Parts: sequence; C-alpha cells; structure tokens
Amino acid sequence: MKIIITIIVLFSLSIIFFFKENNNNSELTPTIKIEKEVLVKKISEQNFKKTLNLSGFTEASRIVVLKSQVEGKVSSKYFKKGKLYYAGDQLVLIDPEDKVAKLKEMEALLNQRKKEYEVAENLFKKGFRSEVKLSESRTNFEKALALFEKSQVNLNNTKISLPFDSIIEESYVELGDYVKKGDPIAKIVDLDPIYININVTENEIENISKNKEANVSILGQEYKGFISFIAKTADPQTRNFRLQVQVSNPKNKIISGLSSEIKIEIKDEYAFFIPSSLVSLNNDGILGIKVINKKRVVFIPIDILSDTGSGYWIRIINNEQKKEILIISQGSEYVVVNEEVIFKLEEND
Repeated sequence: MKIIITIIVLFSLSIIFFFKENNNNSELTPTIKIEKEVLVKKISEQNFKKTLNLSGFTEASRIVVLKSQVEGKVSSKYFKKGKLYYAGDQLVLIDPEDKVAKLKEMEALLNQRKKEYEVAENLFKKGFRSEVKLSESRTNFEKALALFEKSQVNLNNTKISLPFDSIIEESYVELGDYVKKGDPIAKIVDLDPIYININVTENEIENISKNKEANVSILGQEYKGFISFIAKTADPQTRNFRLQVQVSNPKNKIISGLSSEIKIEIKDEYAFFIPSSLVSLNNDGILGIKVINKKRVVFIPIDILSDTGSGYWIRIINNEQKKEILIISQGSEYVVVNEEVIFKLEEND
C-alpha cells in the first residue's frame, strides 16, 4: 500500500514539474514578427498640359463653279483638269467677234447722243431749247452710255479667268462648245489654307477659344494650325458645336476630305506621371495606387487625366497638397492597406 501511494505522489510531482517547465519555456520563447519588404519609387508632381483629343475631316477653303457670263462659242481653252493655276490666269476665251462689233456700234451711238446732248445744253443756255427737250437729250445720252458699258462688260466677259489661286477640279467645256449665259465652265478648288471641321460637346467647347493653337496630324504628317471658327449654336439633333481649325497649305499637299487628328492644349495643372501597371482597384472597385506613408501601406484614389501609352498622368483625389509620393513599384500585390512594411527606395533611371 505504501508503495502504491509513493508511486502516485511521484507521478503527480512529475506532472507538476512538466507543466511548470513548459510554462517557463513559453515565457522565454520570443514572438517572431515577419515584416514584408516592398520596392518603392519616389514620384514628384509635375506640370501637366491637359490636351483635348479630337478628330475631324479636311475641307477646301473655297469650291467654286465658274460660269459663263455671255453666250458664244469656246474659241480657246487654256487649262487642264487637276492642275494648279493662279489668280488672273485665263481659262477659256468665248469668241469675241460679235461682242467687238456690238461695242463699236454702241460706241458710235454714244458719241452721237453725247453730241446731241451738248448741243441741246448750249441751246438751252441761250434760251433756244426748252428744259423738256434738254431732259430728253440727257436721258438718251445716259441710255447710250449704259448700253456702251454693258457691251464693254460683255466683251470683257469673253475672257474667263481665275479669281484666286486654285486647282481645276472639273472641266465642263471643250474647244468649240457653244455655251449660254450661266453654263458651267470649270469647278475650281482653293486648298490654301485648308480647314478641318470638328464637332465638340458642350463640355469641350467651354475650354476652347478662337485663335488657340492646334496640333494636327494628317496621314502621319504633323502640322500647326489654329482655331479659326467656333459655332455659336449647337446642332439641334446631336447638341454638338462645330468648329474649324485652319492650317496653312501652300503646296496643296493636304487635300479635301481627309481624316484628321487634332490636339488642343486646354489648361495646365500639376499631376503625377506613373507607369500604368501601378494602378489598381481596391475592394470597393475604386481606382487608385498603393503608396507608403509612415511605413504603412495606404491606398489613394486617383483620376486618370491622360493615357500616353507609356503611362498615366494622374490626379490624386482629395490631394492634401502632396508634392511627392512613395508609390509601391514592386510587391504591392503581397501587401494590404494599413500593413506595416519594410521598403527600399528604387533608384531612378
């Protein structure tokens, strides 16, 4: 019996000793805290020129159909379709023979009526001619003068010349054709300057002003232009406003009807430029970036101002006048908001 009691006591003491040792060991064992490490990049705020990207189509500054002002046969033709001619260049000649004869006839009549009027005026001054007869002579002279001037204009109109530098787009007559007054002779196109028609929304037009510079891209070529026209009323169906950009085109390289891309700088502001891969969504679906603030991960909501292809220009929403940020460039997917981390500054390229 004594042996059994002794065994029980020893067993109980061993259990007590075992738990005491375990408690002592647990108090001596330190808690291991593992901190994650991320790579960060220091980004400074920069001046960002906000650009409005638009598209449109080129349009000739003038398209005119020249018409004959007299009737007659086309006796000479001096132009070819598709070629550039200059202001004052003669395109066709309408046979002037009958117009020359008419002018001589009217010139003779004018001289006769002039002499009759001068005689009537002298007689009236001497009291030998009534005022009524003098008035009739004056009227006849004025009618003859009008007929002479009309004949002179008709003769001049037998020569059809260009009113401005232009390209012949269409020819409507050939040598020997008989034309009437009002018949078309040629369609001419003025391409210098060239205009680009653009439609903009009411939100876009408030940032645009006349004479503002515009950068234009047509068929891969870059040109400088300026806003020459802004409509004062919107299209009743689309609610868009029409504007025109004018581009100098002295060599007529730009033709009418081409697609065009236009960039107009509308305002300056400060923003951050970051690689597009550093933008993410939080659990609420909000667009933003992960940065380090006092060794902790912080998610900052952003607005994307522009996509350059190589990165984003961003504005921080509710920015507390931050001039610099430490954005997580590597390891952002392994850390969560408010987590304390070790960070290493990425060296600038």
